[in-house]
Amino acid sequence: MTKQNTTVDPFLTGYDPHTHGGQFLENLATANWLSEALFTALELNFFEILNAFGDDGASIPALSEKLETDNAALSSFLLLLESLGLLFCYQNKYSNTIITRRYLLSSSPDYLGDAIKFRKLQSQQWHQLKTSLLKNKLTKRNQEPESLSPEQINQLKKKAIHELTHMKALECVKFFSELSGEILIGGPGAQTMANCFLDAFPTLDITILIDDNPFQTNPTTLNDPKTPAFNTCSTDELGTTAAKNQPIYSLILFTGLFINNDYQSIMDQLLTCLPMLKPQGTLMLHDAFDEHATLMARLSGVNRLIHFGGQICSGKEIIRSLTATGLNTTPLIPLETDTAVIFAGTSTDFIDRLSLTPLQRLKHPILAIGFDEVMAIAPDSVVMTEFAKNKCAFGCSSANLKHCQANEIPLAETKRLLATYSKAFLIKGIPGTGEFQRKMLAAERLAFTGGYHKAFAFWAGPCHICSSCDLEAPCLNTKNRRPSMEGSGIDVFETVRNNGETLKTLAAKDEFVKYYGLLLLE
Repeated sequence: MTKQNTTVDPFLTGYDPHTHGGQFLENLATANWLSEALFTALELNFFEILNAFGDDGASIPALSEKLETDNAALSSFLLLLESLGLLFCYQNKYSNTIITRRYLLSSSPDYLGDAIKFRKLQSQQWHQLKTSLLKNKLTKRNQEPESLSPEQINQLKKKAIHELTHMKALECVKFFSELSGEILIGGPGAQTMANCFLDAFPTLDITILIDDNPFQTNPTTLNDPKTPAFNTCSTDELGTTAAKNQPIYSLILFTGLFINNDYQSIMDQLLTCLPMLKPQGTLMLHDAFDEHATLMARLSGVNRLIHFGGQICSGKEIIRSLTATGLNTTPLIPLETDTAVIFAGTSTDFIDRLSLTPLQRLKHPILAIGFDEVMAIAPDSVVMTEFAKNKCAFGCSSANLKHCQANEIPLAETKRLLATYSKAFLIKGIPGTGEFQRKMLAAERLAFTGGYHKAFAFWAGPCHICSSCDLEAPCLNTKNRRPSMEGSGIDVFETVRNNGETLKTLAAKDEFVKYYGLLLLE
């Protein structure tokens, strides 16, 4: 089924009591980052400059030269604008989308640029909201605005790193049902991460890696007399110890390493640690990755650029680098929050010892097939209605043709089928139809070999699996035939809306089209 999709990152939608409340509050606190990205693009006259490059779009170097920006910094910003639906990228060249051409180019009769610039002026006044709520407003407004000293800002930053890391650390600990011996933890928030692991496994001997990163917490960060005394090790000391090739750590954990912008030096640091990992030990990387909660990750990437000169990294790139060293890795494992983890080890035994759900193991391998998004949903969120089947029968040019009838099932049977499943993936992709359907079959095979023996796929649209089809003859490829969502009575619009996506019908031929499929898992 074809529809326009306005992507709404699931981490930016309304709070559901069944989702992570801490992450929801973090999203609220950073919501202004979205508007600041838009304001900055307008201040740079970005959309007008991009439009001048014509229909073929512009590469990052070409845009960077025109805008007089840093290539790496601009790259992070463009990825964010792309996730916001303001740009699209094809063959490494960026172009304006429909919404930017209509509302953000001054030549358009629907131009909103000045209204948005005015909103920026108003947004600055929102800092006075507290004053507006207090008594004696006029007196309060005339007072000097509250400001923090550098020391107060530094202390607030340390507390913030502690609180945010604590939220993620509680999830990281759950991957281990048992853990003993010596472990090494490095990166911003290392002490907080260490505290959580020690709470869960009191016998651990933990060493915290201390380096020159000014944003890294250390054992004295929180000035708490109750803080356990951890071993510490500098980067130089670690290199000296690693040179002895003595495997001593059962776990090496790095969190938030990519807050810096030197990817190669970070990877070198990881490789330096590997000789110290026991043969059955585990390397664990925790960070924001581009493939998980992509919009939030890209917002974090620009925030790191502003404050730390850093970035977010591709999980695929990290996995590729680790695999090249001979390590075995897991796919990217999403947390409930907006970060994810990657595990690696010299043998595959470590994977069996991790407390991973089948869904955690499955999501990113399916995403890697070539889909835009893979969302875990509850089967009872799937909306079934007679309308969907009627629309197929009376509103589709493929109605009554073999390649359409062959992949639909009765509504009552669809209802019975869904009632027997407790898990599902809603999968988003792009045309063409046959390619999307072949990817859905590949996703079903992955799920089947991953332990879901009842894995069953619904795809979008009439069957286009075969390169040619005799519409008068019986189907010769029944092995690869699957029902379509709409042809089986599933209201794709309402199902997708139920799960955090905003959809509307196509109003123009050049609007962006998305396909959705459903993978039932049991």
